[in-house]
Amino acid sequence: MDESKDTELRRLTGRHSKLVYEAVKAGKVAELSPENQVLARAMSEHMHLRHVHNALEFADLREGEPYEIEVNGNVVSPMAHVTLHAAVKGQIAADPPVRAAFEKMVATGASAHHAEHILAALFAELYFDLTREAEAGGDGEKARAAYYRKIKKITVDAVYRKKLKRQFPADHLGFE
Repeated sequence: MDESKDTELRRLTGRHSKLVYEAVKAGKVAELSPENQVLARAMSEHMHLRHVHNALEFADLREGEPYEIEVNGNVVSPMAHVTLHAAVKGQIAADPPVRAAFEKMVATGASAHHAEHILAALFAELYFDLTREAEAGGDGEKARAAYYRKIKKITVDAVYRKKLKRQFPADHLGFE
């Protein structure tokens, strides 16, 4: 995709984010579509974080410029973080294996938010694996199968759950 189209997509996404954010601030989340209600919940849970707040408050003013920050030497997007939470919330609601993995993590001591971080990391890995497979001409079945093996493993393997809890933090260092 050329840079002008990429910038236009970011501009439109910023406008959308700002509209959902305004609904959150105005207490009008119930008026949003179900998908946007999920995004609004993810936004609400993160608005106390300075960089998330700034990304949302000024989403329409960036005119397609990304809002990224450096955390531990990595460039990250607060909005990508919120969007991944929304995606995971959607999966938990609609995908029984993901819901089972989430419930198992919570039942074995992870906070719901930390469980979402873990599932978001696995979902992001799936996304990148699907992209790589598509670029190589594949249909994504290998990536999906690997993802669901990991999801299933969460429900049956305590050692694996503990490893994921250590590997993916519950906090938001860098977004403060």
